[in-house]
This record gives sequence, structure tokens and C-alpha cells, in this order.
Amino acid sequence: MGRTSRRWKIAVPLVSLALVGTWVHVSYNTNVLGDDELCGGLVSARAAEAAFSRTGRVSDDGDAAPRPGEAAFDCWLDNTSALPGSPDLEMHLYTTRDRGDEAFTGGGPEQAAVTYFSDPAGGVEKDRKAWVWLPPSCLDGESVRVNVSLMSREGSADRVGLAALAVDAANRLMDHTKCDADRLKAPPGIGATPMERDADARRLCGVPGFSLPAGSTGQARKIREIAPASPGPLWTCFVALEHDQDDDSGDRDPGSGFATYSVVQDPVVIGGIKQSKGYSEESPIDGWAVTGFDATHVVATCEGKETYFAMEIGTQQLRSWDDPAAPRDAQQFRSFVEKVGPSFGCTGVVGGR
Repeated sequence: MGRTSRRWKIAVPLVSLALVGTWVHVSYNTNVLGDDELCGGLVSARAAEAAFSRTGRVSDDGDAAPRPGEAAFDCWLDNTSALPGSPDLEMHLYTTRDRGDEAFTGGGPEQAAVTYFSDPAGGVEKDRKAWVWLPPSCLDGESVRVNVSLMSREGSADRVGLAALAVDAANRLMDHTKCDADRLKAPPGIGATPMERDADARRLCGVPGFSLPAGSTGQARKIREIAPASPGPLWTCFVALEHDQDDDSGDRDPGSGFATYSVVQDPVVIGGIKQSKGYSEESPIDGWAVTGFDATHVVATCEGKETYFAMEIGTQQLRSWDDPAAPRDAQQFRSFVEKVGPSFGCTGVVGGR
């Protein structure tokens, strides 16, 4: 037998092994041989794979097909990989029906540490969660959000991929419900997560002239805040007083802070707010030409643009009320709107009708 024949016999098993290895990789680490669509057709396998931010086979857990015409679904995705040391990952895709400003209520540092985007309207929370609002024309009542959450503690998701997956699922849900609104476009990039920083006591949240009253802060204390680098159509700022050495409340209410402030000028979110239960065209504040839910969640018209203002009280502000001279929430909210309004093109926000 010649040398060439022996080489051929050796090469055949090597080629076979390579083919087997390729088949294993394609079968267990990709969706090439799997389903292109998941969750009853509401999720693209390719979009889900990009959100998981790693090679792996993506599958859905059970039958999550939505009911005909219904703008709701709940689906779990699994990402499995045959690569050594690759744990299984799990992602949850679901819709929520809630008050249109739900993302801006509750307050706290987590609310402020969201990177919001507009057109379409949505947000990304660190590298774990993203959501997008459906257009108001697709709603029959409460606001609808399509949410994507990485549930596994291991690893992290791709922030741009999370937003794109939420947008893709929202578009498919709109098709499913035959909503004729314009299709949503995934944002090409996602800004950095707002980080906690030392605040300028006379320029809180980057707003000139905005400060906390001495009657609320007591002795001079450093103020910390979480706010975006620059204001946008969806804006939130969390403000907290640095704890005194003698303050033992930190362990009981970590991160609750003094207050969380929000401003929204995105028409999709505003539209959802105005369709929500509890929203009234009657002003909740005497003398203010506004509409809204209550005295700290209102919609004003600023240079022809509807603008939502909100304030959530933290426990530090609540404790300040032990001093009778400390301003109450209505006064704090009025000060916030008067100071932040001009930076959003708002003048004459307060005053009589």
C-alpha cells in the first residue's frame, strides 16, 4: 500500500470527526436546526439569541401562544450550550397592563438607574431588563408594555439586544392584534446606565437653582444623586442625603432616599397616561393649569407639548416632617416643577387657569 493510500485512510476518520463536531455545534449551540420563531410566533429566535449575548440553542418553555386578538403573552426562553462551563440561561418575556406612568412611580435608585430611549418609547435597566410601550392607538384602556428580563443570576444580557428583542416582540404583538400603528424601530444604541454621583446642592439633578430646603435637610449634609448625563424625553433623578454617622436608619431603608423626580415628554407615554384609569382632565392642584392623577403626578402643556411631572417621596423626606417648618410634598413638588420646567421648554406652568 502506498503512502498516499495510508494518508487517505487516516484523513477519512478526521473528516468524519470534523463533520460530527460541526453537527454537534450546530445542533446544540445554535438555532440553525431549530425553530426560527418561538412563543407562538411572537419571538424571533435570532433576536433572542442576540439578547442572550452568547452562543447557545434558544427554545421556549411550553406553549405560550397568545389568544387570538389579545395583546398579552407570557413566555419563558431557555439558552443551553454544549460548551464546557456554560450554564443554562433563562429569560422571561411578558406583557403588563398598568397605569401609563407605572415606570415612573415607586421611586428609588433602581428607577433612576434606567436608560430610557424614545421613538419608540422604552427603557433598559442595567444589563438585566428592557421594555417598550405599545403605541396608544393599540390600547383599549391601560398602558401595555412588552418586558424582557434575564432571570438567571449567571452572566449578563446584551443591552442593545434586550431592547431589540422587546421591540421585535412588540411589533409581532401589534401584528397579532392587527394594530395598524407604525412598526417600531429598535434603537441603534443604548446610552450608559446613570450612575450615582455627588450632587451640587444648588443644582440638583443638573437643574439650575433646584435645591432642597434647609427645613428638610437640617444641618448641612452631602447630597448624592442618580441622574442622566443630560435631560431627554424620558428623564428621572433620584436624590438622597448622605447618612449621618449617628443615623441608624440606613439598614432599615437602604436607598429609599429623599425623593425621585421624573419628567416625560414622549408622546407615546403621555398617550398611555391619558388613557389610564384614575387620570382626570380636572386639575388635581388648585390654581394649576394641569391635568393628572394627583398633586404630585400631573400633565402640563409647555409650549404646545404635553409634559408629565412626577415626584415620589422617600423616607428621608418623610422623616424631615418631624420638623413642623419642613415643607410638605406639595411645596416640594411645586419647587421642582418651577425649577425644572424651563429646561424642558416650559414657562408659566403654575398659576391660575
